[in-house]
Amino acid sequence: MGRPRKSEPRDRQFNLSLTASEYESVVRRAEALGMRPVHFGRALLCREEGRAARKHELADNGWRVIAAGLSRLGNNLNQLVMRLHMTGEPLPPDLEPLLNDIRGLIARIRP
Repeated sequence: MGRPRKSEPRDRQFNLSLTASEYESVVRRAEALGMRPVHFGRALLCREEGRAARKHELADNGWRVIAAGLSRLGNNLNQLVMRLHMTGEPLPPDLEPLLNDIRGLIARIRP
């Protein structure tokens, strides 16, 4: 199933030239918030009255990046465990500490 269509698609482009140092500054600031530079720039430019976006507003995207990364790791872990079950191979000893860490995180999240 594909991604649902947006009610207001982004079909316009705004190109901007930066110096090397300006570009590096934007990339560094975006990475600090866990964002892609394009999303960081859009957040800064689209604030009302030209004000810069607040760090906590941009940090919300950082949590999405972390969640997406955890989802990919979980998918890889699931594939590994499925393969172990299919082949009958034992669990690698170095995987057990990782599983214990994951169980601990899940226990802290669940009420």
